[in-house]
Amino acid sequence: MATEPEPHKKKDNSGKVTLSGRELIVLVIFAPVVFTWLFLAARIIISATTSSSTLDSIEGLLTALAVLTIPVSAGIGKLFEGSWSSQDGKED
Repeated sequence: MATEPEPHKKKDNSGKVTLSGRELIVLVIFAPVVFTWLFLAARIIISATTSSSTLDSIEGLLTALAVLTIPVSAGIGKLFEGSWSSQDGKED
């Protein structure tokens, strides 16, 4: 019994991004964490440049930013993990 080769699939070069359900859920849950992280980083920079008292007690603020960096980097890794690993096998 010979198996027929699979028909060649066309590549979609329309520039559209397709997200799976899992990636969409990760993005919806992860987006507020990223926005909070960016807001906190911007607020720390603005406060430290305008107020010397904030600059004197910046260690606690940087610790809070560092703690939020952990889920941000993990979320970015999870978001890109699926899309890059699925594209590696599909290259022609």
